[in-house]
Amino acid sequence: MFKRRYTVEEGDTFISIAREFNVSVDALINANPHIEDPDVLFPGDVLCVPKKPLPDPREPKKCPPKFRRRYTVEEGDTFFIIANKFNVSVDELVEANPHIEDPAVIFPGDVLCVPRKRKW
Repeated sequence: MFKRRYTVEEGDTFISIAREFNVSVDALINANPHIEDPDVLFPGDVLCVPKKPLPDPREPKKCPPKFRRRYTVEEGDTFFIIANKFNVSVDELVEANPHIEDPAVIFPGDVLCVPRKRKW
């Protein structure tokens, strides 16, 4: 699967392009078998830039007592969006999911424990 196409500019190398798009040099080279010698790029060459693979989904070993349900993170989700969707606070959602080290970084496929609705 590809992120985009990139047209080589003067001075570009596989290393500089890989850095720019945050992919490994090997992944970039493998995505472009039409480039016979990876050490030789020409301005105007068109490269396929691969998507950076997502990490393996994280899933809790168990959810805390009195949790509401499990939820699988979808593209575009954040802890704030998920908390609002289930009418719980972000803090409650964070506390119920210690397997997520940084709540600001979640990926599609991660599984979260959703606590019961808060009572107003």
